[in-house]
Amino acid sequence: MTTRIDLVEDVLPISELRLRAAEVIKKIRETQRPLVITQYGRAVAVLLEVNQFQNLQDTLMELEERVETLRQELDTLRNEHAQEEEAPPQRE
Repeated sequence: MTTRIDLVEDVLPISELRLRAAEVIKKIRETQRPLVITQYGRAVAVLLEVNQFQNLQDTLMELEERVETLRQELDTLRNEHAQEEEAPPQRE
């Protein structure tokens, strides 16, 4: 699981990244925390360990599949409800 970004410790100007790339990557691996890269004082990118990225991609895919399944189930329920409303009352 991805650790939350510490907005004090985990922000780095791109110029500093250029100077200390190997050290920064080592820190990311050790802390398992993503790093926000800034340029001209604005956040422009996030650097994270590749396994964290893969896990995020896998989680996103799972969630997209769940959402699609829920949409289909909701459509089915709406259709069933609409058919019940259109059907004449049954006599006993």
